[in-house]
Amino acid sequence: MIWGAVIVAAGRGTRFGRPKQLVEVAGRPMVAWSIDAFAAMPEIAELVVVTEAEIIPQVEAIVFPRVRHTVVKVVPGGAERQDSVRLGIEALSSGIAGILVHDGARPLIQARDVRAGMRVVRPGTAALLATPVVDTIKIADAQGKVTRTLDRSTLWAAQTPQFGTAKDLRRAHADAVRHGLPPATDDAALLERAGLDVLVVEGSSDNFKVTLPNDLVRAETLLRERAPAGEAEEEVLLVECFVDPRAVDAVLGELEVRDARVDEIDRDLPGAVVVRAYAPSGALRGFGNRLHALAGEDAVFTAHLSHLAPRSASALERKH
Repeated sequence: MIWGAVIVAAGRGTRFGRPKQLVEVAGRPMVAWSIDAFAAMPEIAELVVVTEAEIIPQVEAIVFPRVRHTVVKVVPGGAERQDSVRLGIEALSSGIAGILVHDGARPLIQARDVRAGMRVVRPGTAALLATPVVDTIKIADAQGKVTRTLDRSTLWAAQTPQFGTAKDLRRAHADAVRHGLPPATDDAALLERAGLDVLVVEGSSDNFKVTLPNDLVRAETLLRERAPAGEAEEEVLLVECFVDPRAVDAVLGELEVRDARVDEIDRDLPGAVVVRAYAPSGALRGFGNRLHALAGEDAVFTAHLSHLAPRSASALERKH
């Protein structure tokens, strides 16, 4: 599945004195952390950043130098968050099969959690990252009297990204406009309202939304503690391709030219073959488009981090 990412970075940042997405955290503008995370994922072919119209030049100055291998756009947002998401989705091309929507004020998102959310998406089934609620939740009336205590074992705190197929997300947003429905609190709620199954995928408590100045201090501390892979290391991904049996040889040839090592070919599924291979993350740039060209629009691939390995000389050349 070829993915597009929409980063919602609209808002005036009244608590911070300037647009929050431009506030520096751990040496980068806040929105840059999400941009860097998604731009490094070969599964994501297109990236749209939605922001305030008056700061588009500043956001473009952050985005364009950081994104080298992904189609990227910066577009103005709408009156409500839901409007901004819809405009971001509309800016993605028709070739995108899966869409994830992320808040630019969540700078600590990590690729492993994004991939976990991607893996469960299929037509009619969407997903969101979330964490179990650890506090006991009370419902109170207008006078402050507790009227109900909720069972926290069933409660989850929603995060982003939230994920769906492009068809499902576009339909859910179009239906909301067509029927004049009140704005939903998030995209998962829109998808629920449209009748889709929405699955919870457990995320990380670090993936919190920066809302208050104290959140900024916490985010700064956590981001500075992270040890990024150095120039001498690169990600090696375990890639699973689900393809028509007639396209297996073509897909194997494509993986070979991308320095992939085929681990297994599973021909036992009805109507499809699973090809599993290990490949350097950088070598998989554009692989989704090639997979569709070789194996048709129904072919999909998933990936997750296998390990870090010494970067080869050819990978260093690709990087620079």
